[in-house]
Amino acid sequence: MTTVEGPRRGRGRPRIPGAENMILAAALAEYGEHGWAGFTMDAVARRAGVGKSTVYLRWSDKDALLTEAVTDRGMELTAVDTGTLEGDLTQLATNLLRHFHGPSGWATLRVTFDTASAPERLGNFAEAVSEVHGRQVEQICRRAIERGEMVDDFPVGVVTEAIYGAAMVNALSERLEGRHDSDADLETRARYVAAAVLRGIVPR
Repeated sequence: MTTVEGPRRGRGRPRIPGAENMILAAALAEYGEHGWAGFTMDAVARRAGVGKSTVYLRWSDKDALLTEAVTDRGMELTAVDTGTLEGDLTQLATNLLRHFHGPSGWATLRVTFDTASAPERLGNFAEAVSEVHGRQVEQICRRAIERGEMVDDFPVGVVTEAIYGAAMVNALSERLEGRHDSDADLETRARYVAAAVLRGIVPR
């Protein structure tokens, strides 16, 4: 599996305290609303409440900015290590269900849709989404195999598809049906998703 290169660095970090996190959050929210075609550095600066120069001081272009945004947020979501396979899968499913119900999660879904439908390569940010999420599930499974909690011949990609697919479909159905799932609802759903996956991968 290839390693995603880090985003291209500008001249330094923004001088406004907290500006970097505000800009990264604004980038995801902006992408979630407008997609790649409508995503601009100027719009991100306006949403974050900073000047354009503050954004360009740190990121050279919109691809670099979005790549860092999706990578940082992806690592926060997927870097789970509870000590057990069941705990890892349940925590991952919980994180993803919550994520896809929010603005940054909707941005991740739009990245996925835009990438799949684009006739040509969009940018590094698309590969960053695939890499950071797939790599973390692989690590979860590798630890589980070493602990004897998981069979070693089960395709890791299926585990990834099951966890992510459940979270994505749940978020889409919530929007389509006009539901407002609570944290308790999402935690319960996460336990069911993890239990379903575990049935197929634990040693008999």
